[in-house]
Amino acid sequence: MTKTDQLIVDPVVPVEEVRSTSQPRGFAVFLVAWLAYATALIASSRDLFTRVVFEEGDAATVSIQVLAAKDFELLVGNYSRVGFHHPGPGLIYVQAFGEWLFYDVSSLVPSPWNGQAIAILLFNAAIMALVLSILHSWYPSWPLIAGLGGASLLFVTVYPELLSQLWFPYVYFAPFLLFLVAVSSALAGRTEHLWIVALAGGFLIHGHAEFLFFVTLLGGATLYLVRRWELPVAVRDWWRFGAVVVLFAFPIRLNTMLNYPGELPKYLVYGGGHGIHMPWTAASYTVQFWGPNRILALIIFIALFALVAVVARGQKFLQRGLAVCAVTVPLMFIYAMIGIDQINEAYIGYFSYALPLFMFFLLLIGLTQRADQLKYAGIGLLVAGIAVVATTHSLANRRPEMVGIPATLDAMAAIAGDRPIVLERRPHEAWAEVVPLVLSGARAGLRVCADDASHMTLLVTTEFVCTPEELATGAHFAVVREENAGAPGGTVIGEVGPLHGRPPSWVTAVG
Repeated sequence: MTKTDQLIVDPVVPVEEVRSTSQPRGFAVFLVAWLAYATALIASSRDLFTRVVFEEGDAATVSIQVLAAKDFELLVGNYSRVGFHHPGPGLIYVQAFGEWLFYDVSSLVPSPWNGQAIAILLFNAAIMALVLSILHSWYPSWPLIAGLGGASLLFVTVYPELLSQLWFPYVYFAPFLLFLVAVSSALAGRTEHLWIVALAGGFLIHGHAEFLFFVTLLGGATLYLVRRWELPVAVRDWWRFGAVVVLFAFPIRLNTMLNYPGELPKYLVYGGGHGIHMPWTAASYTVQFWGPNRILALIIFIALFALVAVVARGQKFLQRGLAVCAVTVPLMFIYAMIGIDQINEAYIGYFSYALPLFMFFLLLIGLTQRADQLKYAGIGLLVAGIAVVATTHSLANRRPEMVGIPATLDAMAAIAGDRPIVLERRPHEAWAEVVPLVLSGARAGLRVCADDASHMTLLVTTEFVCTPEELATGAHFAVVREENAGAPGGTVIGEVGPLHGRPPSWVTAVG
C-alpha cells in the first residue's frame, strides 16, 4: 500500500477492492438512497398532487422571483428582512425547475407552488443521498449505510421541518450537512469530493449571506490544507471543482456588473449595523440546536464529542469529521455573537442542526468499526426510521396558505375593467396578503401592482411596483387587517387569509 492509499482509505477493505468498485457502487448507493428519501418525502406529502395551494407571505415573494427565474432573468436570492437580497438564486432556480416541469409541462400538480415543493423535496433527497454515497466511499457496507439512513429519518422526525418545508432556513440544513461531510472527506484524502464541497457551498452562499462567513472560512481552510498536506488531487478533480465554483459565482458577478455595486456591499453595512451579544448569550444560542432544551442539549453536545473522540482513534475520516465539527461550533458561536442582530430568532441557525446529526453519524460508524457485528443493527435502525415516518406523518409538508384569492381577484378585475389594479396595504404588515394577490394576478394575466415602491420593491420586484401612470389611472384597492382597522373603511369586495391564526383581511375598493 502506498502513502497515497493510506491517506485516502480507512483500514476497512483492501485498497484494490475499493478502487475497482467505489465508483459504480457509489452511484448505486446514491440512486437507491435518493429514491428512498424521495419516496418517504413525497409519499408523506402526497396531497401536493391533488390540493390547490395559494402561497402566502414569504412563499409568495419567492414565487414572484420564480417567474423571473423561469425566463432566466433572476440574478439574486430571496429577500432579507433587513433590506437586501441574499447572494444568489440557486435554490430559487430549483423551485423554478419544479414549477416548470411538474405544473407547466406535465400538469402533475394542480397549482404552481406544488411543483416548487416537489422540486425541493427531490433536491433534499438528492443532497442526503450524496451524503450517504460519500460515507459509503469510506465504509462500503450496505447495512451500515442503511443504518445511517434510518438514523437520519429518526432525527428528522424530531425536527420534522428540516427536509419537508420550503422555508429557506430549513432548506439550508441538508446542504450544510453535505458540506461538512464533503469537507471532512476531502481533508481525509478523498480529494475527488472537492467538487461536492463547491456544490454544497455554492447552494449555501446563494441561499443566505451568513454562509459567506462559514463556507469561505471552512472551504478556504480545506483548500489550504489540501495544498499544505500535499494531498494528491487529479487534474480532472480541480477542473470539476473550478467549474462548480464558476457556475455559482456567475450570477453574483453578473448582477454586480449590471447593477453595480450589487448586493455585496449591503452585507458589510449590515454586519456593522448592530451590537455584539454577550458570550453566554451566544453560547446559549449555539447549543440550543443540539437537543430539545438547553440542559439536555449541553449534555448531548459533551457526550457526542467525548464518545466520537474515543471511537475515532485510528480512523482518518472520523478524526477529520470530528475536527471539522470542533471547528464549526466555535465559528457558530462567533457568528451568533457578532453576526446575528436578533439573537432570539432561532431560525437563523436552523442549518446547524446538521452538526449533531453528523456527529451521530460519526459515532455510529465508529461503533461499527470497533464491533463489526453492530453494522447489522443498521437494518433495525432503518426499519425503525421508516416505521416512525409512516406512522407519524412527520415528513408531511406543512404550509401556511391563503384562502379567498381567486374570488377576490375576480371581484377586483370586474371593478377595474381595463385599468390596472393598484393595491395598498393597511397597515404595512398587510404586505403578506398583498404579495399573493400580485402573484396571482401575474399568473392570471392581470396587471396587479403594489403602490409603495419604497417598501414593496424588495418584496414584489420592480416589475410589480406601480408606475406613476398606473397610480394615477388605476383602480385602487386596499388590503385591511381587521385587528388594526376595526372597520374596513370602504366597500368590502373580498376576504383573504387567514395568516398564522389571525382573522381574514378585508379587501376594499378605495374611492
